[in-house]
Amino acid sequence: MPSGGLCGYMRSMDLGDSPICLIPTPPPSLWRERKKEKDQQKAAALSQPLLPGGVAPASILQQQNPQQGWEWKTFANPARTDGLELRHWQRKGMNQEEYPFAKFNKKAAILKYNEEEYARYLTVSDWTKQETDELFKLAERFDLNFIVVSDRWNLSTPRSIDALKDRFYFCQRKIAELRNLCGEGEDGVLMTHPYNMEWETQRKLGMEKLFTRPKAEMKSELVILEQARKIDQNRKKKPQPDVKKKKGEVEEDVAVCAPGSVSLRSSILTKSAERQNALKWLAGAGIYIHLSSQHTQAAFVQLCNDVINLMDWQKKVSKKKKDRESLFDKKQDLLRPLKKRKTAPSQRLQDGQAVASNVAGSAGGTPVPSGKGNRK
Repeated sequence: MPSGGLCGYMRSMDLGDSPICLIPTPPPSLWRERKKEKDQQKAAALSQPLLPGGVAPASILQQQNPQQGWEWKTFANPARTDGLELRHWQRKGMNQEEYPFAKFNKKAAILKYNEEEYARYLTVSDWTKQETDELFKLAERFDLNFIVVSDRWNLSTPRSIDALKDRFYFCQRKIAELRNLCGEGEDGVLMTHPYNMEWETQRKLGMEKLFTRPKAEMKSELVILEQARKIDQNRKKKPQPDVKKKKGEVEEDVAVCAPGSVSLRSSILTKSAERQNALKWLAGAGIYIHLSSQHTQAAFVQLCNDVINLMDWQKKVSKKKKDRESLFDKKQDLLRPLKKRKTAPSQRLQDGQAVASNVAGSAGGTPVPSGKGNRK
């Protein structure tokens, strides 16, 4: 390459009108500057924290959110009637007028009887007044939890849970009837859904049998359920008819019917011989149908078809009766003695031929043996 570098070399070349265009190469100093800038950017990116913004100093946080203190205070629960005072932690400056969980303290409204009501309406043979009083006390104390009531029942006569429920709800229903407290909705549950001790006992026995089933029976039920599930899946796989119709689409099989009014019989029935015979049969049976409407069209046509079928069966029955009578006569004829039988025309013809042959034999001809002569 001549002296003077690339520029001098290009000047020394005589390119003339050549279309070759050479792209100038930037000087090496420019490449170094760009590389230096990129390195600086990478270093700056590495020096930044992962979470932008950083963490504020603790002193600033304490100034923004001052610490709230707690205090050990006493409170009273409205559910307790013995004046018990309890304590809990509470924020300073908060004054609670009522215990926040007191809204969940809901008790069932139990109707109580007096001496006159018990003597006149609640007296039964298998329950004493002492037992009834104890039942009401325990039911009110344990909030109608009859499992606990049955566990705390310590009188001489043992009672089951169902017996305790039956006695309690019987008394409640009677008191509600006497005081006219039979309302609607939740207030009238005692009257609309009375406790049935017999049904409840049968239900528990059924549940006990269900829980004590053998494993073989449970496996057979699982097999049946699996088969039912497969049947449902197969039904779903079958193509179902498209019931949904597009807007504006009219079903082809829907006939436009006029409003229900009196119409001609000729527009309903065709004038066939069978239909005319059916109408005559109805008239003979005392059924006269003068007019028919569009609403009774299907029933009228069905009635005529049933009458036609009935007439066909009557014809078949009469034919069978005649066949039976003829067969019975033939049977009686076969059971009679030979001399008393009724000979058929074909038999009489054979007898005439036999007589003629015998006459010819007596005249010198050869006699022809008859069928009767061969019998022994």
